[in-house]
Amino acid sequence: MIQRYRVLGQVVPEGERLQPLLAEAYARKLPVLCECRPGCELPLYIAHRNERYVLARWPGSGARHATACDHYEAPDHLTGMGQVRGSAVIDDEESGETSLKLGFPLSRGAARLAPAALTNDKPTVKSSGQKLTMRGLLHVLWDRAELTHWHPKMAGKRSWFVVRRALIEAAAACKAKQEALPHMLFVPETFRLEDKEDIRARRRAALERVYRSKSDMMVVIGEIKEIVPAHGAERIVLRHVGDMPFVMDPDMVRRFHKRFAGELALWQAQDSARGNDGHLVIAGSFARRRQGTFDLIEVALMPVTGEWIPYETSDERYLIARAVADKRRFVKGLRVNLDAKTPIASLVLKDTGEQATAIHIHDCDHEAGEPLEALLASEGVTHVFWKEGEALPPRVAKPHRDPAPRQEQALT
Repeated sequence: MIQRYRVLGQVVPEGERLQPLLAEAYARKLPVLCECRPGCELPLYIAHRNERYVLARWPGSGARHATACDHYEAPDHLTGMGQVRGSAVIDDEESGETSLKLGFPLSRGAARLAPAALTNDKPTVKSSGQKLTMRGLLHVLWDRAELTHWHPKMAGKRSWFVVRRALIEAAAACKAKQEALPHMLFVPETFRLEDKEDIRARRRAALERVYRSKSDMMVVIGEIKEIVPAHGAERIVLRHVGDMPFVMDPDMVRRFHKRFAGELALWQAQDSARGNDGHLVIAGSFARRRQGTFDLIEVALMPVTGEWIPYETSDERYLIARAVADKRRFVKGLRVNLDAKTPIASLVLKDTGEQATAIHIHDCDHEAGEPLEALLASEGVTHVFWKEGEALPPRVAKPHRDPAPRQEQALT
């Protein structure tokens, strides 16, 4: 399938010819339509990033695109996005801006000058998705950055540099607590020894919020390199900022290891799994002490594969590895605020024809209760149970589309 767009009255395939048209449409604030489903109006918005114009789907519209389209997204009801869309995640269709409601503070008064509580990312039955947990924020940004998407051409190309750029671009269209999200987000830059001093200067500028006030906090998203003891406390050291350890006091250390025992075990198992070069991602609010150290306040952990695709269990890790090895196109479902007992689709395969295929991990220990039955009854996708050792549903060849005409009349 050739990715085509209608812009300034012309149907244009993806490529360099598209750039000048997008520049004009961007300047004139004119819409662009995706042509993946002829006769179906699918608006896209234009962003100017890294000296290029990039097209992105309108939030919440991804499931309407053709499954083979680059802008296709798993339906919200198959993931945790369905719970938070319109409540904790509010999209403005006119501006393209997204407002995020956070369930954790980004400033601390006199009563909270010491490291405070650990985020409880196990929502209870009372959770209504009205505000994002720390894990919820991490999942929403990962989803908006399309780091949940995979196709074979991405193999070997997704480094921390790429991940960081995608996260920053995703955050650029978001605000939280009436502020632009990038002002309160710190994502470490890839370290290069030859640029050490310039990187330190840019880091200092990025951290101005917490340098300016000991009460203000920011959110860090990075890859954990190691967790080391420190006089009864522990320090979390991130890659690319090894000289900026984040400190947890003894009480937080105890709660941290209890809450994230599963995620830490999956991370530790990566080292012994042959050929597995996964990572452990942390999202956490932090503040700066007068002495210059950084205290973690609320945190969430997320194991990811070598392709930076999140997973929750060893079965999901194997499923993702199988889909990557088989050169499949898919989207990974994320839980956001949902608890572990609420069913979601583990993967949604995009290469199974007109209908995408939702893959559910077969679990003999849990009966198919009412929530799962309701999920399986949902339309728009095919549902398949899968377990280790089984083949994935067969791939269906992309539908052939004739190339776009060389010229089409402009709209008058």
